[in-house]
Amino acid sequence: MDFLRTIEPAPVGAELNLALAKSRSNASLSSSASTENSPTLCEQGRDIDSADNDALVPSHSREICFQDLTPSELNVSESLGGRSLATIECLRVNRCRMDSKAFARLVDDLCSGDLSCLHTVDVSQNQLCGVEAGEALTRLLGHAKAVRFLSLGWNKLSLADLRPIAMATWSSNVACLDLRANPLTAPNKRPSKKHPKHSPANETDDDGWIGSLVDRMPELTYVQLAQVEIGDKLLISLLHSLTRLDSNVQYIGLEWLGLGNRLSALRAIMGNLAAPPHALHINLSANYLGDCGVEAIATSGAKLSSLTLACNFITERGTGMLAKWLPSSGLGSLDLSDNYFGDQGVVSLLTTHSSGVLAKAPSSYYTQLTALGLTSCCLSDTSLRLITDALACQWAPLESLRILRNSRMSPGSKLLL
Repeated sequence: MDFLRTIEPAPVGAELNLALAKSRSNASLSSSASTENSPTLCEQGRDIDSADNDALVPSHSREICFQDLTPSELNVSESLGGRSLATIECLRVNRCRMDSKAFARLVDDLCSGDLSCLHTVDVSQNQLCGVEAGEALTRLLGHAKAVRFLSLGWNKLSLADLRPIAMATWSSNVACLDLRANPLTAPNKRPSKKHPKHSPANETDDDGWIGSLVDRMPELTYVQLAQVEIGDKLLISLLHSLTRLDSNVQYIGLEWLGLGNRLSALRAIMGNLAAPPHALHINLSANYLGDCGVEAIATSGAKLSSLTLACNFITERGTGMLAKWLPSSGLGSLDLSDNYFGDQGVVSLLTTHSSGVLAKAPSSYYTQLTALGLTSCCLSDTSLRLITDALACQWAPLESLRILRNSRMSPGSKLLL
C-alpha cells in the first residue's frame, strides 16, 4: 500500500506551480527592491539573496515582479531594465494596493509591446474592482493570447466586472482561473446613465452572459472559488456554466463558502453533476456540511471522479450515507480528512448494501475508489484491520491511502496493510 502525502488530483495546479517556479528561477531584482519584504529568487532549488542579484544578467530574466510597492512605483520600463517585453513570461503584481486606474495604466504600458511569451498573470492581493478593471483585463488578455494562468484572488472584483471578457470577440487560452476571496456578488462600481448602480440582487437577475464568459475560455480546466462572497443564484449559474457538456473544467475549488447553511444551493449544484462530460474533482472542504450536507450530496445522484470533504464535521452517520452512494457515484478519489468520526465512522463507510455492485456481480468491486484520505480522523488500529479485511473482500481497488496524524494508532500498525 502506498502512503501518499495527498490524494487530490490537480493536474493544472501542478502545472501552475511548475510555471511559477520556472519564471521565478530566472527573475532578477533591482537594487532598490532589496528590502526585507522584497521577493527572493529561486534558482535550482535554492533562494538567492539580494546580494547575489548583481551576479544575475538582467537579460536572462523572464519575469516582471512588483511586490509590496505603491501604485506610483509600478513602472514597466524600469522593471524591464533593457530587456524586451517579448521575452517576459510571467507578470506578478502583489500587495501593491493597485486600484483599477493603476491597473489600467499598467496594462496600457504592457500592451505597447510584444507579449507573445506571457503565460502567467498574477495580480492577486490588490484593490481591483469595477468595470474599468474588467476592461483593462480584457485588453491584456486580448493582447497577450498565450496567457494560461490568471490569478485575481484577494481583490474586490464582482463577477459582473468580468463582463467585458464575455463580450469579447476572441477566445482566451486561460486554463487556470483563480478568483479566491473576491466579493463576486458585489454591485458594479461604475454606474452609467442608462444602467444606474445596481444591487447584488439585481446583478443576478440577468446572468445569461456567464455562459459567454466561460465560452471565452474554452481551455479552462482549473477554477478556484474558495472564500468568495457569492449568492446562491449566481453560484448555481456559474457552476452550471462550468460543468456543461462542452466544458473542459476538471477541478472546481469551493472551500469556505458555508454551504452547510445553504443546502438548497448545494443540492442544486450537485444535482447538475448527474452526467459530467469528463473527470471532475470538486473540493468542498471547510463548508460546515455536517451529516445534513453529506445527505444532500449522497441523494443528489451526482457522479464525480474525485471529491474532497475534509474538515466538515462529518460523523459516522454521514459516512454511512456515503457508503450507500459510493457504488453509483463513480468516485475514484475521496478525502475525508479532519473529520473526527473515529473507528465507528470507518465501520459505517465500509458497510456494503444490497443495492451495491457487489450484490449484482460478486466478482467486481463494490466501489471504484483508488484513493482514500483518512488523515486526522481519530482512528485506531481497529480501523486499519477493518480496511484490510474490506480490501480482501473487494470493497475497492485501493491504491493510495492517506492515514496520517491518527494518534490512536500504534507505530507499527500500518504494516497490517
